[in-house]
Amino acid sequence: MAKAPVISIIGGTIWGNRGAESMLVTTIGRLRADFPDARFNVFSYYPAKDRELVQDELITILSGKPLSLATRHFFGALLGAVCKKIGADLPKGEFFKISRALAESDVLLDIGGITFSDGREKYLPFNILSIWPSMMLGVPVVKMAQAVGPIRKQLNRFFAKLFLTRCAYIFARGEKTAEFLRQFNYPNDKFDTVADIAFLYQPDYSLSKENEDRVNTLISHLESVKKQGKEVILFSPSILVESESQKKGLDYTGRFLDVIKTLDSKDFQYVFMPNATREGSDKGHNNDLLTIARVKATWEVAQIQDRLLADVEWVDYDINTASIRRIIAQADVLVTSRYHAMISGLSLEIPTVVIGWGHKYKETMAYFDLEEYSLDFGAGETNLSAIISGTLQNPKAVKEKMRKNQPKVRSLAEKQFVYLKRVLS
Repeated sequence: MAKAPVISIIGGTIWGNRGAESMLVTTIGRLRADFPDARFNVFSYYPAKDRELVQDELITILSGKPLSLATRHFFGALLGAVCKKIGADLPKGEFFKISRALAESDVLLDIGGITFSDGREKYLPFNILSIWPSMMLGVPVVKMAQAVGPIRKQLNRFFAKLFLTRCAYIFARGEKTAEFLRQFNYPNDKFDTVADIAFLYQPDYSLSKENEDRVNTLISHLESVKKQGKEVILFSPSILVESESQKKGLDYTGRFLDVIKTLDSKDFQYVFMPNATREGSDKGHNNDLLTIARVKATWEVAQIQDRLLADVEWVDYDINTASIRRIIAQADVLVTSRYHAMISGLSLEIPTVVIGWGHKYKETMAYFDLEEYSLDFGAGETNLSAIISGTLQNPKAVKEKMRKNQPKVRSLAEKQFVYLKRVLS
């Protein structure tokens, strides 16, 4: 009987960025379909919190924090490589726990969202240290669906040649990344173009339970107001886009207030929901709860009718991908600045309007022939209220495009697991 594979995963967490959670749990869930007894090492940015949330004896949560990458990952692997060369075992002890886990792995899967990209040179140490220790230990590295490149600037190009070229395989998330890899002269037989892992997400892949009672109460309320004939407009803002907007002197949170004041109808129920949550933390990284709190605070002092305020529900607590999708499923239209909230909307065939930046949003919406609903956050002249109203007036056409293109997109995402089944068997 073949030994069950040991699979290490880096670049994803359960707590924090729920887009990363959706990729992580889907990767584990999908691989378990082919390898039920597989063991997983998850190198998390929030290891302590993730250990609290994940109660699965076949999943070990280890640290993937920057300090750990620079010490236990790197120096442990360096010594491990020396031991391997002279035929000695890796030392025991807590310091070498991570390098031993890596050395025992059949593959390291990197599910980071974007790596080795010009303009993001400050993240190069993280990009390198996420994969170099495994390479030192002779463990194949596979980059799962993610954005890579452009790779034109000297520093990024130098390190990409050193490390990116040593990956066993790269799955380019979208045509733009594939184009960047071709420009970099990356071998055609070592990469493929795919869709995001999260397009394959299933609720039973979830590994955590978070505030389910509160979510159930919200779902019941939304079901009730929908029976009364109201339509649900769901906003999923992003602290990243809020920050970028502030740099450009744009009032990002005010745009949502303007939409509700413009629509000004008793026929709507509004919901604000995060896609990155760190309840109890005042840190902005991976924490849309802070943006939602600022929107709420702004509204409390704004001149707005009590009736409209009563028609707004606030999700201001930790929720996982399973709950996020349950809430999105109740929406008549989703307005989001989060990439994976967009994927959830598309997967559930909920009309979705995106306020973001960069090619990844428009490229993914193009899979569904819905590029017109991908808006640049800096385009202040865009009439968001009119776009939402137009979507609500003709939802069937939008849903039909989603339904028609769903199999094609899922097939693109599935390529990754066809490859992994072959190499791990």
